[in-house]
Amino acid sequence: MSKDNNRNKLKYVIVSPRNNGGGAIVLHALCKYLNDLGYEAEMFYSGYFSKPGSFFFWYKWIMFTVKDLWKLASAPLLAKMFKRYYFNYIDVPIRGLPRKYLPWVDNNTIVVYPEIAKGNFLKAKNVVRWLLYHHTYKDGEYNKEKDLFVCYRHVFNDHKLNPKEITLCCPYFNLDLYKRTNFGERSATCYIVRKGRNRSDLPASLDGIIIDDLLEQEKVEVFNKCKYCISFDTETAYSRIAALCGCISIIVPEPGKSVSYYRNEYNKRYGIAIGFTDTEIDYAKSTIGLLQKEHEKMNETSKNSVKDFTEYCCKHFDNKLGKD
Repeated sequence: MSKDNNRNKLKYVIVSPRNNGGGAIVLHALCKYLNDLGYEAEMFYSGYFSKPGSFFFWYKWIMFTVKDLWKLASAPLLAKMFKRYYFNYIDVPIRGLPRKYLPWVDNNTIVVYPEIAKGNFLKAKNVVRWLLYHHTYKDGEYNKEKDLFVCYRHVFNDHKLNPKEITLCCPYFNLDLYKRTNFGERSATCYIVRKGRNRSDLPASLDGIIIDDLLEQEKVEVFNKCKYCISFDTETAYSRIAALCGCISIIVPEPGKSVSYYRNEYNKRYGIAIGFTDTEIDYAKSTIGLLQKEHEKMNETSKNSVKDFTEYCCKHFDNKLGKD
């Protein structure tokens, strides 16, 4: 099979949890940009990331899918009776994307697993493992000889598995949603915990709203009410979003780590303060305009990153596509 034919026949399945977290957002963005580029790409919500091939995985998947279909079928009733429950379930970062319900894939399909997915439960011949965060793979969770590893950012890369540091960075920011609407007085503080939940310095209680489990629109509403947003997750994009919505956005550095550890040539952290010093607060306020421009540029360059990714896929899987 020629490379051109491979490109024409390539299909992608993007495995994702069903939520509005940062990882799910970029997984959905990948699907969107692939479709924009003319590829056939679908989302697959596994429901659970269990031991590959286990009875419990398939049992959970069947139950998840049955419940999923029932909820979609009963959506009008749920929307009226349990509005918040329904929208918590049905809301996804990017709506209208194609979805695969049946887990089987053919030999021209490339399955993209985030790093939290164990093994190859879709039994795909062509597997991409996307390192969206730090992860150490264990035996049985990957195929070192066949799987293609790419990282979202260099800081999350495993150089043993991805020595060329192949990067797929496709952030998606809905700037019609993530924006400042309150230009008046603000008060109160909101918090982001997320991946900082196991930190030793996390307070036992917080004196404000934790936005982690809110819907996207609700997060934006909170960000537009609060004066400060304090994050114990040092890598979340929601610190940026809080700044775009007008918060003084502050990341609490991990014990023993300096400002220079978080702000470097790869990430200027425009609009964000690292810690609570006056110097950092002034930096956050003075660079908010640069943050807005940076996000506009990110949306423009994401598609180019996805296009480069498809070229890597074609090269890596060229001898495998379409073969039994």
